[in-house]
Amino acid sequence: MTLWQKIVWLLFPGLIAVMACSSSRKVSESAPRREYNREAMHHIINGTIEDLIGEPKNALVEYHQAAEIDSSSSGIYLAIAENYYFLEEYNSTIRMARRALQRDTKNLKALELLAAAHEKQRQFKEAMLVYEQMIKLDAKDIEILYSLTSLQIISREFDKALVSYKRLVSAGLDDPEYRLRIGHLLFQNQAFSQAGSVYQDVSKSHPDFEPAYLALAAISKAQKDTTAAIRIYKNALEKQTGFEEVKAELRILLERSKRIDEAILLFKNLIKRDSTNIGDKLQIGQYYFQQGDTLAAQDWFKSIIAAHPQSERGYLALGAVRRAQRDTVGAISAYEAAIAVNPMFLDSRRRLRDLYVGRGRWDDAIALYEALKENDSTYVGARIEIANLLTQKGDTLKAIASCEELEKSHGEDWRVPITLGRLLMVNDQFLAAQPRFDKALQLRNDLSLVWVLRGVNLIQLDSLSSAKTHFLGALALFPNEPEVNYYLGFICAQLNQNREAISYLEKAHQLDENNLQTLLTLASLYDEEEAFDEAQQLYEVLYKENPDSPIILNNYAYHLAVLKKNLPQAREMAQKALELDPENAAYWDTLGWVLFQMKEYDAAREHIQKSIDLSSDSAEVLEHMGDVYVKLADPDNARKYYLQALEVDHSRTEINEKLRSLDRQQGPSPDKQ
Repeated sequence: MTLWQKIVWLLFPGLIAVMACSSSRKVSESAPRREYNREAMHHIINGTIEDLIGEPKNALVEYHQAAEIDSSSSGIYLAIAENYYFLEEYNSTIRMARRALQRDTKNLKALELLAAAHEKQRQFKEAMLVYEQMIKLDAKDIEILYSLTSLQIISREFDKALVSYKRLVSAGLDDPEYRLRIGHLLFQNQAFSQAGSVYQDVSKSHPDFEPAYLALAAISKAQKDTTAAIRIYKNALEKQTGFEEVKAELRILLERSKRIDEAILLFKNLIKRDSTNIGDKLQIGQYYFQQGDTLAAQDWFKSIIAAHPQSERGYLALGAVRRAQRDTVGAISAYEAAIAVNPMFLDSRRRLRDLYVGRGRWDDAIALYEALKENDSTYVGARIEIANLLTQKGDTLKAIASCEELEKSHGEDWRVPITLGRLLMVNDQFLAAQPRFDKALQLRNDLSLVWVLRGVNLIQLDSLSSAKTHFLGALALFPNEPEVNYYLGFICAQLNQNREAISYLEKAHQLDENNLQTLLTLASLYDEEEAFDEAQQLYEVLYKENPDSPIILNNYAYHLAVLKKNLPQAREMAQKALELDPENAAYWDTLGWVLFQMKEYDAAREHIQKSIDLSSDSAEVLEHMGDVYVKLADPDNARKYYLQALEVDHSRTEINEKLRSLDRQQGPSPDKQ
């Protein structure tokens, strides 16, 4: 609507309709001869301009002034009501819409606004009365009827809603989706009888519309009438064998009811009607297997292969049955037969690869992809697969060399630099890996995997600030990617930015509750920040889910040792961790520290010394040994280990206080005299 049209509409609401029907006439010929106040006109123009520039409050001031001068125009009051509605002042909207209706009882726009305002106030009865008034003016308006029907359901007037639904259909609402929505609203309000009537009506008028049958069966399932639901599904399949969701639901019900023979008969009848549906045929074989009749299952899948040799699904099913029976040779035979028929059966090739690898047949696995490496469609993929197999075999250098050759010809395929970068990173060639990851990111910055690998390589290069900047860029693109949040937390922890680290790790945990590394890192940070209750909760979850994990046993034991809490349990867990991983220096230190807290100082010294023998670069372990020698009344050895700890990590300032304490107890050491 133009500025002039809106002004005319405000003063003469009936004029726009006349203009639309007879646009060739002059305005002066169409307009009713009515005097209007020029000052009111001035305020209307100003209000209309404020409307157009999005200033409803200013518009209201102008319209109210116009209404004071000319109170006879319904259009002015309607404009006021619209602005109040925009400002969410619904009581004022209702009041002004009613004033507009006092001046024009058939003003549909005012009625529509009045109904909407009542709905916003959850005054559903009042809104329904308005919609009923609108229907009297336009009995075929589908939107009005739809709104009325919805409100009647919300107000639990279900029978009235069903009548309104029928009026909707008579008015021309044919779309089954919209009709089904009304049924769903009734269903959600447990008006099962009325919902069923709607669903039945839709299924009759649109017999090929699968959701109607699913909805009908849902009512029976809600009423726990499985037999009726099964009957509905079967009736649906009588009309259309291609209703895949109906089949899936029916399978579930029959399997839960252990009616497998009935299911087999059902699917045999379906394939009699449509012998091309391989999915239905495969389902019968799966049922034979469920019943434990593996021979019948294999024979059935063989018959599918014979009837449909160019479909990979039969070979995959036969191979899966044989693998389930641990018949590796038979499974290999099935997959080999598949790729002999069609070399592009890539799923069969992958399964065959896994079986070869499992038996150590590396050359056979590699040969599978050698056959594809000159094919245009699999050229890059096959060569990358060969490189991956070479890496698994232990020939990383050959894998890298093959990828470097591929880089020369297909370096613009993102899979090449990302694979080469990953192989170089595995081989500790982090500097060489970095430009490959840079290239991969240029080619595919929409993949979180590329961002993660590049960031991990930066961490390996000890470029923590660059890694943090990189992962913050990744976070902007993938805010809900658990790995991105985890690595940001890990980096912040390394930078001693513990509070920030915790926020990222908590988000990572929220996104992936079962990630062991996230939970362990977060628990460790809680300990550092003395949030011991939060750490305890995580350790309990971790220990319950993974009671034989050495790292969980160790970390939980150390947590308890720091708190001097449940020390016998901590000792037991630390001993178990060492039994599982006896060459882990950190685990020896943990047990030693538990023994220290239990005042078994000689045993503590023995275990911590073993930790130092395995790895002497931990300032924390060296400090622990100093603490042990203090308790053993050996200040010279205590001083020695404290000084070694400071050499490893100058930031452990608390050691200086321990040294000063030793000095106070025995005087300055000889080297200070």
